[in-house]
Amino acid sequence: MDVLLVSLTDDMDEIEALLDSAGHRTVARIVQRRDHPDPQTFVGRGKLDEVRERVAEGDADLVVFNGELRPTMHYHLEQELGVECYDRLRVLLELFAQRAATREAKLQVELALLHYEVPLLREWIHVADVGERPGFMSGGELRVDAYYETVKRRLKKIRDELETIRRERDVRRQLRKERGYHLVALAGYANAGKSSLLNALARERVVVDARMFSTLSTTTRTLPGLRRRILLTDTVGFVDEVPFWMIEAFTATLEEIYQADLILLLIDASDGVGEIQRKVRLAARTLLPKVSVDAILPVLTKVDLLAADALDGKLAILTESEFHRPPLLLSTKSGEGLEDLRRTIQDAFDYPIEVRLILPLEPESEGKIHWLHEHADVLSVAYGPDRVEVAARCRAQDAALVEGFGTVAARRSLNP
Repeated sequence: MDVLLVSLTDDMDEIEALLDSAGHRTVARIVQRRDHPDPQTFVGRGKLDEVRERVAEGDADLVVFNGELRPTMHYHLEQELGVECYDRLRVLLELFAQRAATREAKLQVELALLHYEVPLLREWIHVADVGERPGFMSGGELRVDAYYETVKRRLKKIRDELETIRRERDVRRQLRKERGYHLVALAGYANAGKSSLLNALARERVVVDARMFSTLSTTTRTLPGLRRRILLTDTVGFVDEVPFWMIEAFTATLEEIYQADLILLLIDASDGVGEIQRKVRLAARTLLPKVSVDAILPVLTKVDLLAADALDGKLAILTESEFHRPPLLLSTKSGEGLEDLRRTIQDAFDYPIEVRLILPLEPESEGKIHWLHEHADVLSVAYGPDRVEVAARCRAQDAALVEGFGTVAARRSLNP
């Protein structure tokens, strides 16, 4: 649709990117600089007259307000302007609905949409109750109550289905860990380059779209060419200034990040310093303290777009942030930093305990050696006339089990 965009600031880059990603065309922009939205109509009365005159020209199908419209605002604006009015959240939800491809993603979007629409409906019903809009919904109070009951039942059904999906995913995640897989999650703001990095590291062809939020559900692939069994998961991009209920709708997806052994936090190097600071603060609010800061590795992506001296200030932001570590520099387009990142991922999962075992030469020992090959790093196996000597490195949580396989000839910790 053709959109008239209304904002309280000149900073409209993100909302315009969202509108473009949703397939809309911005035909005009109106800015009223003020610290807070008007409680009734978002903009002041004089500016509202200007918006009404611009809508009357007939080339705008939709008015989008760059902010959050409370239900009262939404009602008054649609009454005053005579066209549909969206706020930033509504644009996001429309974009999510377009992108949802899996059953889980569709359920998450529907849950968020219902949470968004119910307060708006309640406001219209309230106005109808006081006589300003007689005949609303053409059925009176009984029709309204029936609709609310339908919505509540649907909300419960969606939550139950999402909880089932969450439990199934948790079982799969636990099975992977029991089989010796390590989980690495790609996290970051929308359009930070997560899907491109997944393709580069996992040698996959996941769809990469320059439009925002092309990934709404998780995609997991095995990382080839490493000594460890490592799974890499692409996740939904972070988004700023959203209410709790919207985050809650995507909790099942965000759990893939929270339960990962290592989180690669991607930051777009082509963003301005202020934008990077905003996105780093958002990442800190989203990830901490749900995950340990030691499990988060910042990665500055798209560094091919900048000269080396232009990176200094952006490196300092990440080094001095809550994550307290310098980021890796990366470009999936030029390949810069990819091998360094591979080595860093592999080093993160080096087994810290080295054990040398003596096993009796019996059928049960072969099963134990097979387990070690599946769940540890076997350095050597030497068969003697009456025994098998095995050297292996394992995870700290597996050390007691491994030592119980036979007689421990030597044990050492590889960590300083």
